[in-house]
Order: sequence, then C-alpha cells, then structure tokens
Amino acid sequence: MGGVVARAEIMDCLDANSISTFGGSPVTTAGALANLRYLLDHDLQSNARSSGGLLLERLRAAGLPIVREVRGRGLMIGVELVDEAGEPSAAAAGRTLEHARELGLLIGKGGPGGNVLRIAPPLTLTAAEAVEGTELLVEALRRAQAEQSAGRTQLPGQEQPAVREGAL
Repeated sequence: MGGVVARAEIMDCLDANSISTFGGSPVTTAGALANLRYLLDHDLQSNARSSGGLLLERLRAAGLPIVREVRGRGLMIGVELVDEAGEPSAAAAGRTLEHARELGLLIGKGGPGGNVLRIAPPLTLTAAEAVEGTELLVEALRRAQAEQSAGRTQLPGQEQPAVREGAL
C-alpha cells in the first residue's frame, strides 16, 4: 500500500479514485495500518536518523582512497567508488559487492556509472547491527582497494584457470 502526495493541479488531473488495482482491500489496509502503528510506536524515524548517522560517520572515518564520497540521509546511504585515477569505477563497486556478499553482508549498487554502493537496511536496524555491518563493509572495501592497487581487473570467482604447458 502506498500514498501519493502532490500539488493540487497535478492530483486534480487524475480522473480515477485510485491508481492501484490491489491496494485497497481490507487485508492490505489492516496490514498497512499495523505497519504505521509499529513505525510510530517504536519511533523508527529517529532510529533511522541515529543508526544512519552512525553508519555515515564510520564509513567516512575509514578514509579509504577507493571511496570518493559517502552520502545519504537516515538509512539510505550511497558510497561512491573510484579507481586510482579518481574516475568512477563500476569494477570497484562489483568487487566490493562480491566481497561484502562473501562476508555475509548484502548491499546493492547503482548510480549512472554503476559505481555507487547502495545501503538501505531496515528501519529497525540496531546500533550494534550498524556497527557490525559497517565493519563488514569496510573490510570488503579494503579487499577491493587491495585488488585495485594490485591491478586486478576481474571480480572474485571469475579468475581464469591457469593453462599448463602442453595441455593444449
């Protein structure tokens, strides 16, 4: 279930009472109301602000050359990655994504150049979980940084098998 907010001149151009074919059933409405009550009762907006602030602070403090910028608001965070020349690096994002997955941390990537890590944990993220996740992500970034510095261009698991002499 969702809601749309816009200026009157935009909303008034919609002829239908609804722009959803499934969002107004009693079950969906009860579920949405329960979610809103939980969000308010547990002050998840404040939690997002404080947990997100912790993530931003720790990621920025890591000071890795592979990271151009850490940006975000609340628990929606982007980490822009670059190569050694300071250019956007989708390869660095791919390597970091794979290392994070190997460590048990699931994140996404996007941005126009495919070089931005997307971090969007649940609103219920605790401070302890934020610290643990940040430690895992920083380790994944360090591994990607080391590979970048060593000139590695392939993602983990995509290494070409060595060809033995006389094997052909």
